Amino acid sequence: MKKILFFIILFSLLCGSCRNYSARVEKVLKYSGPNRPELEKVLRHYSRNPQDSLKLRAALFLIENMPGHYTLESETLQKYRDKLDSTKGIEQHVKKMMQTIPYHYPEQRSQMTIREDVKYIRGDYLISRIDKAFSQWHENPWLKDTDYETFRDYLLPYRIEYEPLDYWRDSISAFQDHINECLKWYDNSQRSLQEFANMFFLFNNNLPHKVIDPLYQNYQYDCTSTSLTELFAMYIIGIPAAIDFTPGFANHNGRHYWTTTIDPRVNNAECYQVKLNTTGKIYRRTYAHQPTPKYTGKEYIPPFFRNPFQKDVTALYLQTCDVRLKIRNPASNRYAYLATFNDLQWKPIAYTEIKKKRATFKNMGKHIVYLPVCYDSREEMQPVAPPFILHKNGSIQYLNCRRDSLQTLILKRKYPFQSLSDYWTKALINTRFERADNPAFKQAETAAMIEKQPDNSINSIKITNPVPKRYWRVVFPGTGNYLAELQFFNPQGRLKTGKPFSPNSIRTQVLFDNDPLSNVYIWDWLGMDFGQPENITEIRYLPRNDANGIFPGDEYELFYYCFPEGWVSMGKQVATTYSLTYKNVPAGTLYWLRNLTAGVEERIFTWENNKARFW
Repeated sequence: MKKILFFIILFSLLCGSCRNYSARVEKVLKYSGPNRPELEKVLRHYSRNPQDSLKLRAALFLIENMPGHYTLESETLQKYRDKLDSTKGIEQHVKKMMQTIPYHYPEQRSQMTIREDVKYIRGDYLISRIDKAFSQWHENPWLKDTDYETFRDYLLPYRIEYEPLDYWRDSISAFQDHINECLKWYDNSQRSLQEFANMFFLFNNNLPHKVIDPLYQNYQYDCTSTSLTELFAMYIIGIPAAIDFTPGFANHNGRHYWTTTIDPRVNNAECYQVKLNTTGKIYRRTYAHQPTPKYTGKEYIPPFFRNPFQKDVTALYLQTCDVRLKIRNPASNRYAYLATFNDLQWKPIAYTEIKKKRATFKNMGKHIVYLPVCYDSREEMQPVAPPFILHKNGSIQYLNCRRDSLQTLILKRKYPFQSLSDYWTKALINTRFERADNPAFKQAETAAMIEKQPDNSINSIKITNPVPKRYWRVVFPGTGNYLAELQFFNPQGRLKTGKPFSPNSIRTQVLFDNDPLSNVYIWDWLGMDFGQPENITEIRYLPRNDANGIFPGDEYELFYYCFPEGWVSMGKQVATTYSLTYKNVPAGTLYWLRNLTAGVEERIFTWENNKARFW
């Protein structure tokens, strides 16, 4: 009997792979195919010593979430990586970010193949990465209060993107001197982990000045590049961190990515871009699998929602609320989405499962216009309820077009004022327009003054006491200001041209080129010599602006939204003045003014108090 027991024990020790793991782990081991022994090697390694039980849990976590993680490869990509490796002076975290640059080129991405981690990763490599992460957790003083779950999710993972698997996290020596400087003032009981990270990146957030390969010379470093560079550095140092992002702002074009420190002392996260703008959803990139819509092939699921490595963290940043809607679902879809208007189209940012023709969306950002949608068999977006405003108090205001109630819209812009535009116009207050008989403007008369903040479009000043003078000038308060256009008119409404002059050398031609985007900074003042006395009765000027006003010669088209039709055109107009008038427009709904001639900045708006309220 003792012999039988002995052999049972011996067999168990020798066959660690026979241990019963969770169904998820077993599924991954089966999927790994010929690489299964490498994964089981890791599990056996940490099963031998009871003191390694937490490392075993970590290994199980990495393995069960490994499917979907991979390295991208191609011949061109490998040549680029070789060039990076042979280039001196590039810090490791910067090099790792630069390895990702080819991924952003569709023509390059299409030639890349996928090398799945689960089928190729080596057991020794994974063991070394787990041991390295645990060493950081136990040895770094700033991680003293970091719990296992935080460590597991935001420090343990061996990869960040699709970079090749190497030992880049062992390059901490490049940061050691600066870490030592930070530790001189760091006190775990007084300072937060976030403060430590902020101090470190105060001196170490450097992007490369240029790309070393001519194929990628046009690459523009943006928030994605910055966040990746920071995250690679944080993993090297041993700071739990992640990349958070908004898939699209709800009040202007574009999206944003940033790096966040996972700090147990900080319950709410912050991002200045989120504070300045509105967004409906914020997600976090993760290593672990997150819930996604079940893709069966019968119902189209947008690629964004098929990505299992992004977690909804909106509630960490914003005051949110749940949105409950009754929807029309003619195709009997399983899933519905909420879309916001971004980059001149509706983009879905949240999903939910439909239950009894009702949809509940969790943790939505407020003060935003949303459109509930589904996808039809042609993979096209279809509205399933009218657009609505989710107000700050959580109430819902549906925007239903009322064709029985018509109104007149006088439009001056297609995009809201931005803070900088507001600054440029405010700075023109107290600007004077003077006239004189001499170019030195001795005994000059003030013909008019800008007394209140002007519009961000063309502005007109009437001269109430016209007196013919040869010399006219605009005098700015302070040291000067920007102007984009400047025009002088006589009583007959004729544009008078003269010779500009100034005590400073400036590019005066841009003031008369009819281009709203060209502008020039004028120091002190700018004069006009008309060659003879001119009776000027009107002055028109355009502040430095974003060219989102209405400009003569450009063609525009106004749309209103009517559920379930979608956008309905009110017709095209070529502007003859600096405003557009549309009559007999249905009330109570959402509008969109398009410039068919130029520009990409356009926002949806409602009509409130006889003016556009942009969203």
